[in-house]
Formats: sequence, C-alpha cells, structure tokens
Amino acid sequence: MYFLEWSVAMGRRRHKPGSWLDNIQKEVAEEGEADARKMLARGLRYDLNFKEVDIRECRSKSVDDNAAIYCKTASYLDVCTYNDDKRGLLTLVFGALLYGMVPFSITTAVISYNIAVSPEEGGLEPISLLAGLVSWVMIFAVAYAFYRYLARIWRLEAFTMRRLVVRFNRNTRKVYFLRPSFLGGVKAYDWEAIDAGLPKDMPNHEGVGGMLVLVAKAEENDSPHKLLGVDGAFVGNACRDYQHLLSFWEYIRRFMEDGPDAVPKPRRRRSKWPNPLASMWTVSRLSLPGGFDLGRSFLWLRLVLTPVFVIWGLGHYASLLLCYEPRFPKAIRAASHDSEARSLLALLGYNLLPPLYTAAGLWLYYAWQHGLDWRLPRQQLGWLSP
Repeated sequence: MYFLEWSVAMGRRRHKPGSWLDNIQKEVAEEGEADARKMLARGLRYDLNFKEVDIRECRSKSVDDNAAIYCKTASYLDVCTYNDDKRGLLTLVFGALLYGMVPFSITTAVISYNIAVSPEEGGLEPISLLAGLVSWVMIFAVAYAFYRYLARIWRLEAFTMRRLVVRFNRNTRKVYFLRPSFLGGVKAYDWEAIDAGLPKDMPNHEGVGGMLVLVAKAEENDSPHKLLGVDGAFVGNACRDYQHLLSFWEYIRRFMEDGPDAVPKPRRRRSKWPNPLASMWTVSRLSLPGGFDLGRSFLWLRLVLTPVFVIWGLGHYASLLLCYEPRFPKAIRAASHDSEARSLLALLGYNLLPPLYTAAGLWLYYAWQHGLDWRLPRQQLGWLSP
C-alpha cells in the first residue's frame, strides 16, 4: 500500500481551504516554523542545502543489495520500494464488500422488476414497498461511498502500478522515480541532488525494520503553506539494523560512483511474476511499515498464524493481479540503453500471462474438486478430439 508515497505527494499539492488535508499541511508548516525559531534562538540557522550524506563518502565497509534489486546492468540499477509488498488487506476488505453487495444488488433489481411487471402478486403491500425502498437506499448509499471515498483508498494498492521502481543511472547521473501520477508521477533528479536519511549519530538498534529514505527538492510545489516542496522515495526492504541500512546505501553509492564492477551481482534478483505462494511467504514475514522483521525470530508465531497468512496472501496476490506492470517512458529507456523489443515483450508477458495462469490454476482446482476432466476447455475449443 503506497500510503507513505501518497502522503509525500499530498504535501506538495494545493487542497481546498479548510479541508482536513489543508489543515494537516498548515499544522506541519507551523511546526516547521516553530522548530526554525527554536534553532534561531539557540544561534543556529536552518540550512536549506544541508544534506545528511555525502555521495562521495564511504559510510560502510561492507555492501549489501538487501534483496531489493530488480535489474543490474552496466548502466543502471533498478531497485524496489519499501511499500511494494505492503498490500492485500484493503483488497480483502473491499473484495468482501463487493462480494456481498453485488449479489444483493442483483437480487434487489430482479425482485423490483418482478414487482413492476406483476404487481397483482402482492408486491405492492406496504411491507414489501418499505423493504424495497430500504434496500435501494442502502445500495445507493454504499455505491456513493465506494465511488466517492473507498475507491480512492483502494487505489493505494489496486488498479494502479503493480510496483514503484527507483532507477539509478550512472551514465546520465540521474535517479528516476517510476510512479503513477497521483503519487507524483515519473520524475528525474540529479544524483548529486539526492540526499538520504542516514544521520551519523543513529544507534544501530534504531535501524531495525527501517528503509532507505531518499529525498530531493521537488520541481513543483503548489502548497500555499510552505515555499519548499520535498519529493522522495522509500527504497529497499526492511533492514535488520542500521548497519545493514548503511550497507545497502553503500551498494547503491559504489555503483553510481565507482561503477558496476565495484559491487557484486545481486544474490537473488527480485521477481516481477505474481505468485500466490510467494505472496503468502511475503506476508508471513510480518515486515510491516515502521515495525520489525519478525519472520526470522518468531517462527512459532508464523506457524500459529498460518491460516491468517493464507487468507492475507490471497488478498496480496489478488491485489497484484488487479494492478498493471509499468515501465519507464521511452526517453528514460533510451537513456538507459534498454532494448525496445525486450521491454515490450516483458511488458506484455508480465501483464497478460498472470491472469492466464491464474485462470488455469483455478480451473484445475475446480475440476479436481468436482471430479471433472481438466481437458474439458480444450475439448470445447476443439483442440482435442472428444
């Protein structure tokens, strides 16, 4: 669920005066001004150009890819974002809502039609009219709430890009953010302008469960409450501790500064293929935003919660199927020396094949449960002789 990215994007936009988003913007701006006044009272001045890291400074002797690499070439490094795997619960909730409301709406429509066609069968009795009125009011109320509010919330993990990608291109010295428009859109920032939230005085244990936060000055800022807009990305998987986080940053930094040969190949590249078993394994790690990676330390907890993880994993997998696989715009692909043919084939494969093999798997399960011949669809299509 891309809530963090949505929050950053909303912070740069102009909202209706008096709305809750506008009030939050105003409160954040006032807190920032108060902090600046406190610093000024102590003889300190807030430096807009201050950066936590120097891209030429080594912060770790070791490097670690954090199992976050999609692709590593001589030109660029594609890295996942922290919230790519934080999904599934909204899809379960809204899916259950639709599962109940759609049949109920169809049944209500059929009954209403029968009453209109044959009113002499008792359909015009007061109790029947009252029940029908209440049913239609409830249907329209839920439909309005879903369209007006819930659909926007669901879009944080469904009906949008399947994943957000951050590309580090050492040839162009650019960092590219691949995002949908409501999360800020596709952006390109100079590598030298990127800052990372890696303070030098952070204790090692405070980095448990953390992610790499990249920050840049936004090109556009429509907020009326602050002059400087901030853009950023939450990169990589949850880290074991702060040293692990520094090792991940060092992997990226050495790739950009010293070249692709300065860092080892990823131990295991992240797959872009939706997989129900992989979804169940992902949610069972309990690597929640802001929390700890409990997967390795609390094996007993994972075993007890296996039924929950199976259901949650199915929601995770469904949310992946309800999204589309993105790719960078043509100009960025050309600057990265991507093969257009390979890019097109990957785009078609990642978007077309998952629904097909999911449908095939569901049919095999259904045929097995009901004792049907699994070759029946092929026979109906004439691919097999009866």
